[in-house]
Amino acid sequence: MQTFALKPTLFFGPDSLSALHALSGQRVLIVTDSFLASSPLAQRLKDALSGASECQWFDQVVPDPPLDVVAQGVAVLQSFQPQAIVAFGGGSPMDTAKGIRHFAPPELGSIPLWCVPTTAGTGSEVTSFAVLTDTAKGVKYPLVHDALRPDGAVLDPVLLAQAPPSVLADTGLDALTHAAEAYVAQNASLFTDALAAEAVSLLLRSIPGGVSGDLDQRGIMLNASCMAGMAFDRAGLGLCHALAHSLGGLLHVSHGRLNALLLPHVIRFNGQDGKTAAKYRALAKRCGLAESVRGLASGVSRLARTAGLPETLRACGKHPDNATLEKAVAGAMADPCFPSNPRTATAEELRALLEEIL
Repeated sequence: MQTFALKPTLFFGPDSLSALHALSGQRVLIVTDSFLASSPLAQRLKDALSGASECQWFDQVVPDPPLDVVAQGVAVLQSFQPQAIVAFGGGSPMDTAKGIRHFAPPELGSIPLWCVPTTAGTGSEVTSFAVLTDTAKGVKYPLVHDALRPDGAVLDPVLLAQAPPSVLADTGLDALTHAAEAYVAQNASLFTDALAAEAVSLLLRSIPGGVSGDLDQRGIMLNASCMAGMAFDRAGLGLCHALAHSLGGLLHVSHGRLNALLLPHVIRFNGQDGKTAAKYRALAKRCGLAESVRGLASGVSRLARTAGLPETLRACGKHPDNATLEKAVAGAMADPCFPSNPRTATAEELRALLEEIL
């Protein structure tokens, strides 16, 4: 038996920020980073929350959210005693907010969490996943628990209007990887396949225009990213994310960029499995690509180049030594995403995949 839970409630399209009027009269903790807190977008959020009785801003979020920042947020939560939490930003603010609520004392752990993404990529606004980092150990910890799933998600395309092209390129390829991996993951179903396949198709078409500044295409990216999040939350991910989590903690390369490097190689690796190859061929055909595993992988590579992303770790300014690669392999095999991959991989095969992106 399989299940497909429908949570959170989605508010999307122009003026969807007005959904936050539901928090009128409440004490609201806003979790974001210092850049967004001082940006013009912050005023839009303040306007949407103008009816709240009081808002407290926690703007200490940084990329690859560290456990100590989450601990700081828990202390603010305990002091402020909010009635709702609003995560405002990309994956880092959303994952930080999830961590704050998750590690809060029991009496504060059920506070409603709303997510308001300002990038199109992580899908964290609809997932039961969060990735936190132990900076001392250089290890990323993917957390998976139903309690991490937000209660409300606001997808307003106007919030992406000022997003830098390089950020949208990284996050867009992250979303594409979510969808592509969910489509062939161990727990894939008819429901997740429908979401994942449509997300891949939409992202392949919208990322070039979105990166170039087309707001309509950025809105499509935002919705497709959310669809991809809904798909992988139920179906799982795979080798690409297992390796990206492990490498990211060691090399400090952005998560989306690592996924963009790895995805074509992982597609070709997984495509050696007959059942997976058949699904890849169907997906390639749906997306207007050559109906083959190679056609799908090549389509992803072309998209990454069009978006201006590097194709090797060397081009990212990283030159990992043998010990780092061995740590990356070990970390990937211990990652929660590893068992969801449709094809089993040995340590030697993972090492070979990493060597392909050097």
